[in-house]
Amino acid sequence: MQNRSHTEQYKNRSSEQRESTLHAVFDTIAEPAFIMDREGTILDANQAFAALFGKQAEACINANAYAFLSPELAAVRRIKVDEVFRTARRMIFEDEQDGHCFRNTVYPIVEREGKAAQVYIIAQDITDLKAAARDAETTQALFGALKEAVPGAFYMLDAEGRYALWNTYQRDVVVGKPDAEMATFIALETVHPDDRPMVAERMLQIMSSGNEESVEVRVLIQGGPEFRWFQLSGKRVIIKEQPFLIGIATDITEHKKSEEEALHNSEERFRKLFEEHSAIQLVIDPVTGNIVDANHAAASYYGWTIDDLRHKHIREIDTLPDEELKRIMAQNRMSGKNQFSFQHRRADNSIRDVEVFSSNIRVAGRELLYAIIHDVTERKAAERELKTLSVAIHQSHTIVLITDPEGNIEYVNPAFEEFSGYTAEEAIGQNPRILQSGTMSDSVYEDLWKTILGGGVWKGEMYNKRKNGEFYWESAVVSPVLNEEGVITNFVAIKEDITETKKLWSELITAKENAEESDRLKTAFLANISHEIRTPMNGIVGLSEILKDSDLSRDEQLLYIDLIDQSCQRLLFLINDIIDVSRIEAGKTNVKIDKTPVNKLLRELHAFFNPQAEQKGLRLNCTTGLSDSESVIETDGTKLTQILTNLLQNALKFTREGHIDFGYTLKNNRLEFYVVDSGIGISPDMQTKIFERFRQADNSLTRNYEGAGLGLSIAQAYVEMLGGSISVSSEESKGSEFLFSLEYTAQGFAKTSIQERAVHIAEALLPPVTILVAEDDAISSLLLKKTLHAENLTILSVGNGRDAVEQVKQHPEIKLVLMDIKMPFMNGFDSTRLIKELRPELPVIVQTAFSSAIEKEKAQEAGCDSFVTKPVKKEQLLELITRFVTKDA
Repeated sequence: MQNRSHTEQYKNRSSEQRESTLHAVFDTIAEPAFIMDREGTILDANQAFAALFGKQAEACINANAYAFLSPELAAVRRIKVDEVFRTARRMIFEDEQDGHCFRNTVYPIVEREGKAAQVYIIAQDITDLKAAARDAETTQALFGALKEAVPGAFYMLDAEGRYALWNTYQRDVVVGKPDAEMATFIALETVHPDDRPMVAERMLQIMSSGNEESVEVRVLIQGGPEFRWFQLSGKRVIIKEQPFLIGIATDITEHKKSEEEALHNSEERFRKLFEEHSAIQLVIDPVTGNIVDANHAAASYYGWTIDDLRHKHIREIDTLPDEELKRIMAQNRMSGKNQFSFQHRRADNSIRDVEVFSSNIRVAGRELLYAIIHDVTERKAAERELKTLSVAIHQSHTIVLITDPEGNIEYVNPAFEEFSGYTAEEAIGQNPRILQSGTMSDSVYEDLWKTILGGGVWKGEMYNKRKNGEFYWESAVVSPVLNEEGVITNFVAIKEDITETKKLWSELITAKENAEESDRLKTAFLANISHEIRTPMNGIVGLSEILKDSDLSRDEQLLYIDLIDQSCQRLLFLINDIIDVSRIEAGKTNVKIDKTPVNKLLRELHAFFNPQAEQKGLRLNCTTGLSDSESVIETDGTKLTQILTNLLQNALKFTREGHIDFGYTLKNNRLEFYVVDSGIGISPDMQTKIFERFRQADNSLTRNYEGAGLGLSIAQAYVEMLGGSISVSSEESKGSEFLFSLEYTAQGFAKTSIQERAVHIAEALLPPVTILVAEDDAISSLLLKKTLHAENLTILSVGNGRDAVEQVKQHPEIKLVLMDIKMPFMNGFDSTRLIKELRPELPVIVQTAFSSAIEKEKAQEAGCDSFVTKPVKKEQLLELITRFVTKDA
């Protein structure tokens, strides 16, 4: 027990220490950070967050985070934070507040259920980073100017020693060749033949080791024979994983001449020259490292007197370690003459970059090291900046393009080559108009030139064309580069490919418009459905109340009953359409191909719709294009009937006078069906939309025609399922023509048990028989009893499938079963299976409100002999009963 108590105390202390530590870390974070809930209530905040708003951390607790912001910024941040709560995923975004730019990181604090209950937000002030990015753009524009500002020659060589970049001095003074030939010229050929082996070796060392090297060589001026002495420096840089040698060459001919003269003059002349020379000079004992002598220029440069310098060791000036200095001086004694780069310290402790040109001299029999020092601090800084800019521009994903004052391209970076398809060689010397798509307004370019020629910065978007003809959008910032006199020397363009951004924006706008249109259609559809359901229901309910009046005459009763029947039929059509659309949307509609007699199908449709047409005073004409034997094809007859039914109902609805013609013709081995009417017609803008879900030619509340706008969409879906397509041509006030075609596959005569005659079976023809009705709905059961009421029939009734099986066991006189599917205790399928096990010969007819093909297949699998759909028609039911009860008689 004591050990357990000790362990619990240790856990509590550990938890408290951990919480204290975490809170201390949270409070000392330099960036503003806080925790809040879904409503924006701050649960904790660090000192940096509170200081941002001039408050103490305690004053921020329980405050609403959005109240610290402007309404506009609060609205934007609320959307971002709500998305993190919804997705439980981290989000990073940037925005501005009081002139500062912040990068905000929102972390969800997830509960065990995987939902975010709180969020942890930390804000990083990136104002300086943004400013630095903008400064980088300006710095990049100065790249060309810096090349030319190098004192002497500038060059960049590839791995094979060819020129990759150069400045005017190197091209015109040293090489003497045009730009077109510079890129293929071997740089080593500018070096005096006697110095080439040594230079070639140094170049290999630089490219392999990456160390900076410097050497004095004779350089042929424009191919020779004239040559001058140059100090060549070289350094390896890696650009896009490729090595380059970047360097600067300084003409030291005059220095060499003065050096040679000094070596050949007397010690007195040397002393005078040494002391009075403007160059910084030192004489060093290479063995001890002590400074033997210094001139006035050295004293002025280093800040010590000549006497002070004479009593110093070289390590007191040079920043290199002693061992490294000894190695270099030994190397200098062995090689005789050499050049080195150092960093020297002056009396004021400032550090300067220097180049030391050294040689061995003999004075009074003593070997000394004579050194001339050049301050190259500014040059080194320029070199470093130049190398940084070169690498930054080459590796940047942003397109950089520099032109001369006339707009001719002088430089492009690799990003330009990637996006435009033009190589640097193809682009340089060309005008940027090679990128123009020809679709931009001239006013855009006029505004651009007016802005940059006036010294301003132009910002905008352009629709350009790549070399391969592909079009793309880019955002561009174009600015002029001015020299010290304020004259434009170059133009710099910074560009970014925004094609995908533009495409995404366009897609978002289209999606928004489609969503709004879909919402309007669904609203209209719901209004239509409400109207289409309530109108017939109003008739059914109202007329049913009137029928309760016992004073009605027989004719009035028949009239009201007929009106109720019409309302029921209208409601049934609507329900069937909604069910059909639901099946189509769910992909549950199957196609059952069978031999279908098209002529017979059309005649039945004509017989069905002709009374409606005559009632409206219309002529309904049916035309068949083939003989009865030739008109039998393989297709889904049920769906073909539904297609034509919907088209004929549509024609009857919108035709007030005239005619309706329907039929088919054989064209190119396809049956082309048509339904033509002389109705109100369809406007051109609606002809492509009437096949959409919920769409009608008139969706307003004042429309003159009933319907939910589903019939044509169902017809189109069924036509496409059968391998065809449907179209419409129409003219307002002159009628419409609907066409669809199906593949013609002649099958000959179809075998069918359906008789082509009006079905009317008199109840008196039925033999005495006992029928079992299994139906759980009291009204449906009553309707069946009334329908089958006759003195020759004995009706047994049960309310579930289990009782139906028991009745069959107890009453062998039962000759037929009417079975509902959905019942309590036992459904109709299971009940049928058990009845068929008891009496396989006993006919079972399923009667149900489920009308899908899947339900019919289930009924067949259960052993049912036939299938009728509610509401049950009396003639159809009596025909089935007669067929089954007289089959064995």
